[in-house]
Amino acid sequence: MADMTISFLFVIMILLAFFASQFTDPETVPRSQYEQILKQKDDMEKELRQVQTIVGAPDLQVSDGIQAMKDEIEDLRRRLAMPDAPNQMEVYNNKVSETRKALLTSLKKQIDDEIKGVNVSISANFESLQFSGDGLFETNADVPTAAGSLRVSKIAEILDRNLGCFSLGVRKRFSPDCNPGYAVLDSLQVEGHTDNRGTDILNMRLSANRASSVYSLMTSQRPDLLNFNNRNAQPVLSVAGFGKGRPIQSNATHTGQDANRRIDLRFIMAVPAKEADISVIKNALTETPR
Repeated sequence: MADMTISFLFVIMILLAFFASQFTDPETVPRSQYEQILKQKDDMEKELRQVQTIVGAPDLQVSDGIQAMKDEIEDLRRRLAMPDAPNQMEVYNNKVSETRKALLTSLKKQIDDEIKGVNVSISANFESLQFSGDGLFETNADVPTAAGSLRVSKIAEILDRNLGCFSLGVRKRFSPDCNPGYAVLDSLQVEGHTDNRGTDILNMRLSANRASSVYSLMTSQRPDLLNFNNRNAQPVLSVAGFGKGRPIQSNATHTGQDANRRIDLRFIMAVPAKEADISVIKNALTETPR
């Protein structure tokens, strides 16, 4: 009898254990399901970080980068749908080049008409005005002569009355008459250059000091030159020295050496990174300052 009772109780315990296993707390998740969800989460984060790397996002917020990619794709689709349509980036950049060429031509004429004794030419690529150093400096000197200082001051005056049509900021004076290509200056670089005589260090120092002297003289005579800004709200006027590194003629002759000792005013225009930037540039030029 005792054995039967024990056996019966054992069977009851097995049944209770079976029924207990059929009830699960609704708040719990089986371990296999939990591990599967965890793996899916890790895979999603890995994929998101790959997208982050592709679009160059600084963190996991990649929506701006994705939108930029979508915009580029839509632009490509539009071009494919209209294969004969002109490339708007190419059209704009060509107009900017033509506008810069016209600007340099106009500036050269004003300088030739108003400043005596200065030798100025336009670079072969129509990017800069090139001034012979002999009309501004004594040999090996990095400060303009008295006559050179007067010429630099007059150059600054001419720039001051022309740059507003091609720059942003408080001194913006845009008009399609003077700027039909909607060109915006990114930088107007005062550059110093030398011939190949002397050491590299001497030439680099001399070119940088001459460029700095011209820059300082122009901004002291016309302080508002520093109020012509680019798209980043930075003054367009800047300075650089290149030593003998950028000759425009051979240094094998005295004529070539004379040409290479010079000050350049290089007009660097803003270049749109994508087609949508063209409208941004045009709006920046035409909008009324607040």
